[in-house]
Amino acid sequence: MVVIAKVYQEATTLHNVPLSPDVVKVTVERLRVVDAHVPLPSDEVITVSDAFQTFVAWPRHLIRIIPEPPITISFNLYLYITSNLIQVFFIL
Repeated sequence: MVVIAKVYQEATTLHNVPLSPDVVKVTVERLRVVDAHVPLPSDEVITVSDAFQTFVAWPRHLIRIIPEPPITISFNLYLYITSNLIQVFFIL
């Protein structure tokens, strides 16, 4: 895993340029390998460090959806955040 990114499945353009069906728009939110090259470089973005907190195009076949780990609020309360939906679980 090189980065953790938010995927915009419904986006059809990136910076007013149409995206092909095999590419999605993402925002790089966390870096795992800071000097790794992005799969679709541009004049401004070559490494994932350049892409941090910006919109970039990413090939669909290189994206793996991973479940978010629970966020522990207290001893018996967990939040799961999945695709803009927050689920709250109380553990008794």
